[in-house]
Amino acid sequence: MSKLLVIGSTALCEGDFLDKISKLCKAGVDEILLREKELNENEFRLLAFKVDEICKKFNTKLVINQFFNIACELERSFWMSSKQLETLINLKTDEFGLNMRNLAEHKKQNLNAKIYAPAHTFDEALNSSKFADILVASHIFATNSKVGLEPKGVCFIKELKAKFDKEIYALGGINETNAKDILNAGVDGICTMSLAMRCEDEFKFVRNFKPL
Repeated sequence: MSKLLVIGSTALCEGDFLDKISKLCKAGVDEILLREKELNENEFRLLAFKVDEICKKFNTKLVINQFFNIACELERSFWMSSKQLETLINLKTDEFGLNMRNLAEHKKQNLNAKIYAPAHTFDEALNSSKFADILVASHIFATNSKVGLEPKGVCFIKELKAKFDKEIYALGGINETNAKDILNAGVDGICTMSLAMRCEDEFKFVRNFKPL
C-alpha cells in the first residue's frame, strides 16, 4: 500500500504546528517531513527534537530535510535537496556535513533510515539512484508553487518505475481526486503539504488518501 507523507510547514499551518503534527500522526499519516528551510540550524534542531518526540509517540516515521547532521543525531531518514545531490556528485562536503563517506556511515548505522533524493528530471533521477532509497518525482501536477513550469504528469512516474528498482514518491499538486491516477501508476508514496497543514479534520484528510 502507498505511504502518505506530510510535509510540515509552520508557515502554512493553521493553528499550533506541533498540535497539528500530533493530530496528523494520530490520524494515521505514515511519514512526516520536517522541511522548514527558513530556519537556521539551531532553530531547526530545537523544532526537530520536539517533532521527533511526537513521531515516536505514534510510531510515525520522521524525515529530516537538508540538515544531514541533525538526521544523524536523531537517527532518522534524510531528504536530500537538489543542491546537495550536486554536492555528492562532485564529491564535495556541504555545510551540513553531507558527503559520500558520512552518507554511507549513516545508512550503515541506521538500517531503518532511508535516503530520499530528488527526481525532477530523468537525469536527476539517474544521479539520485546512486545514493537514494527513494526517488521523489516532482512536480507531478500543476501547483501554485511552480507557476509556469510544466508538470511531469503520471507518465513520468511510470517511466521511473520502469527504469529504477527504487521506491518512487510523488510530489506536487496532488489532491484527493488525482491521487487515484498516481496510485494506479504504482507510486509508493504520496507527498502533500498545504492540504495537510490546512485541513480541519485530520482523520478525514487521511481517509481521502488512504481509504479503508
